Amino acid sequence: MKYALTLIVVFCCLQSFAQGDFILLRKDNVVIQSYFKDSYLKCQLNNGQWIEGRIKQIKADSLFLEQIQVRQVASIFGTPMLDTLRYGLAKFSIKDIHTLPKKEHGIAMVNNGSLFMVGAGGYIVLNIINGLTQPNQSVTSNQNLLNLGIAAGVFMFGEILHWTHRDYITIGKKYQLYSTATVPSK
Repeated sequence: MKYALTLIVVFCCLQSFAQGDFILLRKDNVVIQSYFKDSYLKCQLNNGQWIEGRIKQIKADSLFLEQIQVRQVASIFGTPMLDTLRYGLAKFSIKDIHTLPKKEHGIAMVNNGSLFMVGAGGYIVLNIINGLTQPNQSVTSNQNLLNLGIAAGVFMFGEILHWTHRDYITIGKKYQLYSTATVPSK
């Protein structure tokens, strides 16, 4: 009976397997994203090419990615539907990854300045239209010019936010990308 129980335990241990390799994205030595087998990855390589797909295998310092592209096409009835294109398997080194898309937290329209530009632009257009069509309002009155100047300042603030906002992460000093074989201790 002891031998049978030992044999069953050994057989179960042989059938189990470990998690396998994975990739870590760190920001100042804090893990912010993990990529495993069958995870979806979109990245830009050092040669400037954007590549996306499902991770098929992760080796010590290389990555096998099944390249896919999901796009919207029209069905036979004219309604939109998703279509998946498969391009094949790509192998590249983890060190070849230069850029990853940033995951937006919170309201992205505030972070990239779009909300400020749309609001200020709408106010400017509405104010000018009202000043030209309403007999009791003048576009060139002192108070109206002050309001238009404030709206123009808000628009420029949104434009500056738009110029400085990045929707991608560049691998370098601040962000590091490691596989399980190359991850250093803290």
